[in-house]
This record gives sequence, structure tokens and C-alpha cells, in this order.
Amino acid sequence: MTKLIIQLLEPLLGYSLADFPDSFSYVSETVLCDETKAMPRRLQPARGKKKGAEMGYFYGNAMTLGRMAINLAHEAGEAVVAVFFRDTDGTRSSHAGLWADKWQSVCDGFNAAEFEHGVPMLPKPKSEAWLLCVAGANPGGSCVHLEDLSGNDASPNSAKAQLDAALGHHHGGNELADWLANQHVDAGRLETMPSFQAFHQALTHAVRTLPH
Repeated sequence: MTKLIIQLLEPLLGYSLADFPDSFSYVSETVLCDETKAMPRRLQPARGKKKGAEMGYFYGNAMTLGRMAINLAHEAGEAVVAVFFRDTDGTRSSHAGLWADKWQSVCDGFNAAEFEHGVPMLPKPKSEAWLLCVAGANPGGSCVHLEDLSGNDASPNSAKAQLDAALGHHHGGNELADWLANQHVDAGRLETMPSFQAFHQALTHAVRTLPH
């Protein structure tokens, strides 16, 4: 997903972040969770009955990432954009508002941190669906149907299984990154998928509203 972000940012920035590897950094899920748990209890996200622990997880981790981004911006003396990436992992049986609930929870977390340049990146059902579109699923047509694939990797027709088939064999994370770095990413075609369109619009807005 970092390779994808780099390609999408190039036309916005006028240069490639790949040429400046010190200009971006990665925060693992483990670190985010540990930092969120270490927050004072009064700042911990409430687990309301309506949306439950899962939405509290998205909210709390986004709030933590937002605070880390603010600290990084102060230390570096530079404006910072933070992208919060998680797969939605929904299935056909998931309630219709699952993706929207997660998206809003991430936005609320960034807002709680008072961080204005946070970007939710929540592929539906997961990142393999976006990569299938890049790989040429339904050539020349819309990729919207890929959002209806199963996010359950155990399903024989899952997004992951279909990506493996499209690429000829299973690719690990590093192989996928190398493959994607050599692909032309057609943002317009990817935007036929609502989850990608929301992310791309949020990323574009975050970059264009950075202070100069």
C-alpha cells in the first residue's frame, strides 16, 4: 500500500517520494495498539453498545496515529499527512454500514487528536480487491464488483484467492510491493470502487490543504 500511495502522490507533489525514502515512515499495528493502551484512561476510547469494541479500536488507533503525526511534525518542522490503513475484512453477510462505521470511526479518531491531515485508507473488502483492479480485472470496465468479493481468505472465491490466480501464484508482501512498483496505477479506474474513491479524495484533500 505504501507503493500505491507513492504513485498516487507523485502527480500531486510533482516528484516521487521513492526518491526521498526519509520523507515517510511506517507505524505498525502493534505499536499503535500498544500506544493506545498506554494512554491515560480518561483518554481511552469508550466502547459504546451501539458500535462496540471494533469501532473503538479504529477510533483509538486513529487518535494515536494523529497524535504521533503531530509530534513528528513538531520534531521535523514539516507538515505531515498520516494515512491509517486497515482492511475492512467484510463479507457478504456483513451489515451494509460496516465500512461506513469504520470510516467514520477513523475520522472521529483523527478529530479527537485535533489532527487535520489524517486519511482513512479502508479497502473494501481488503487491499487485494484494489490490486485486482490494478492487475486488470474486467479490462476497460468498472471494478466496482470487486468490492463484493469475500474478505474471508478461507473462501475459495476470496479477494486474495482471485489475486493469486490473476498473478499466476501467491505473492508475499514484498513480492506484491515489487510488482506494484512496476505497474501503471490508473486512479480513474480504481475510483470506480467507492472505497478507493473515498480514500483518494481524502488523500488529495489532505495534501492540497497542507500549510506551505
